[in-house]
Amino acid sequence: MDLQQVRYFVAVFDHGSINAAASAVGVAQPTISQALRSLERELKAPLFHRIGRGMVPTSAGYALAAPARRMLRDIVTAAGAVPDADGNLRGRLDLRAHPAVSTGLLPAIIAEFHRRHPKVKVTIAAMHDETRAPELLRNAACEIVVAHLPLPPGDEADGHAGADGLETAVLDTQEYALALPPEEGSPPLASLPWKDLDAAMAVVPQGAAHAGRMFAAMSARQQARRPAVVLANREARLAFALAGVAPTWIERSMTNTALSRGARVRTMEPPLPAPYGLVFDRDSLSPAAAAFVGVARQVAARAGAAAQDGAAAQARDATSRNSAAAGDS
Repeated sequence: MDLQQVRYFVAVFDHGSINAAASAVGVAQPTISQALRSLERELKAPLFHRIGRGMVPTSAGYALAAPARRMLRDIVTAAGAVPDADGNLRGRLDLRAHPAVSTGLLPAIIAEFHRRHPKVKVTIAAMHDETRAPELLRNAACEIVVAHLPLPPGDEADGHAGADGLETAVLDTQEYALALPPEEGSPPLASLPWKDLDAAMAVVPQGAAHAGRMFAAMSARQQARRPAVVLANREARLAFALAGVAPTWIERSMTNTALSRGARVRTMEPPLPAPYGLVFDRDSLSPAAAAFVGVARQVAARAGAAAQDGAAAQARDATSRNSAAAGDS
């Protein structure tokens, strides 16, 4: 089995067509087609159903996908295990991240990692369903997943494996707030008890582990309410809320942006902080991935210490103000 054949097979598997696969790997379409035919002859089994211009994997194609990914991953790991002449790590690191936790600390971690290891290429793809995290790791689609923690239990019947044997590294916590359209006389920022939430929402399809906790905190009436609109694009949520279509959930980190654009924001009471972090299989990490885990833990520790210092400073300021007020009386 030729390595290029494997590479082209995985490209077609991932992109769903020969045309898209050829664009992704930078070769001509006939090259992909010829490689697939050769591979199918060698394996004596069709790997795809040709449907129009699309390519749908056969049962043999699905069976080959995981071993093929592991083969390509092993090549990348082997190449990255040898530093360059100056001792720098090199190679490629593939991450998958749920969009809700792609902000926060992740950009800071990527920046610090790139500063220390500039010759490692980092790619980040979206992962919308966190139940797929163990499957993605074990099939070598990526080396590290960034997701809410703990991961939801997998469903073997649906092909979603559990998280047994995988390690996690908590980075930070995420909280969610409610963004509503502007309204005359309503405060821009306030709190709202979960039981008082009573509105059809603009939502994105569930796939985050934390969504179940949020749903459980709502009243039975709210749980039974149908969404006003379901959006495939998370970035469109705030625009729909500002246009008056429906309230929507935003990450707390988006609060200032939402307020600056005229939205009203309601922080939910009681708060439901959602831990998030890295998920990985330590035994299969490449040198670059192991270094990334180390950098992530250091950045998270610094951020945690800074947050504690900030909270302590606020507490001292509040004590000083109260003492001054008591003295004035």
